Amino acid sequence: MRRICCFCERWASGGIESFLCNVLTRIDLEKFQVDIVSVSNEESLFTHTLEKNGVHFFQLSGSQQKIVENYNIFRILAEKRRYDVFHLNAFQGLSLNYLHIAQQAGIPMRIAHSHNTSLRKSPTRPLKMAIHTWAKKRYAQDATELWACSQPAAEFLFSNQALNYKGFRFIPNGIDTQRFQFNIDIREKVRRELNLEGVLVVGNVGRLCYQKNQSFLLDVFAELLKENPESRLLLVGDGEDRGYLIQKAQRRGLFDKVLFYGLTDHTEQLLWAMDVFILPSRFEGLPVVGVEAQASGLPCIFSDAVTSECELTDSVQFLPLTASPLMWAKTISQMKNQTNRAAASGMVKSAGFDIETVAKQIESSYLAPRHHHIETKYLAIMNSDIPE
Repeated sequence: MRRICCFCERWASGGIESFLCNVLTRIDLEKFQVDIVSVSNEESLFTHTLEKNGVHFFQLSGSQQKIVENYNIFRILAEKRRYDVFHLNAFQGLSLNYLHIAQQAGIPMRIAHSHNTSLRKSPTRPLKMAIHTWAKKRYAQDATELWACSQPAAEFLFSNQALNYKGFRFIPNGIDTQRFQFNIDIREKVRRELNLEGVLVVGNVGRLCYQKNQSFLLDVFAELLKENPESRLLLVGDGEDRGYLIQKAQRRGLFDKVLFYGLTDHTEQLLWAMDVFILPSRFEGLPVVGVEAQASGLPCIFSDAVTSECELTDSVQFLPLTASPLMWAKTISQMKNQTNRAAASGMVKSAGFDIETVAKQIESSYLAPRHHHIETKYLAIMNSDIPE
């Protein structure tokens, strides 16, 4: 069996985790032994499903601050488990150092997979960007293959030298298009249960955080209510901004018309219940939820930070975040009925974003002939708790 290491800095319930769960539940796991390795392992919607399918989970130190400790633990794990493939799922350059460790450990196939296009705003962002730029120049060359969900994502994570030498492979953020095929009966049932009958439902699915920019969406919704007072905002997800967003909704007099739904494993049903999907992200790679929303037949309004590769149906508009909330609200009103919901899933599948197609591509890569081993000096294994 091929031994595969799928690495994430953090394992939670985000887009990268959703993508990996979609892929790993559709490849032939009789051919692979798959480990998901993360620096920190949080509660996730996807863990139980993957464990049922035989996927193992390993956590490094549990803290992203313990950088050297994480490197040392991963080095021991990599040499003990003797992986054939290291699949790094990254959103910032310093993660690429794990490629270097994987190379030293003799892992022959080392895939760097970019899922993002920027770093979140913080007081230390300039320093982090400087480290990111240095790291991608230093470590991208240690990958045997470069993958990305979009051209901007590739340019963000990989150095120009690495891209010029190796190019990159576009890996669509595939979904189960059949699962998201519009179902009007369930739509009506969910709307009844959530007391959303007869109203315009604007929705968003994602981590409640700076990147996803739900704060701006509250401003847009406030403008929408002036023209459509029976509208409702459905926010699906959780995150560090939840408290702030609740306070802002209360402060602006919106709280009784905003539904903070929380996490769910039936995203498709909530998408069917919506009328318009809004993704005002400050930065993105290629958002899985943007693909899911289109497959469910929703008119979608994305910020222009969302890559153009995400436009898969004829009911998508991109708006700049510099545009006023009023302009966004007017666009919602214009687009609310502009879609053939029944046909949308087939359009997304035809665009190459069906997970069965993507999973076959990735399985084929995992099974490709082994790359030439680089001579390395093996370090002693000091952690006997790691299984062979």
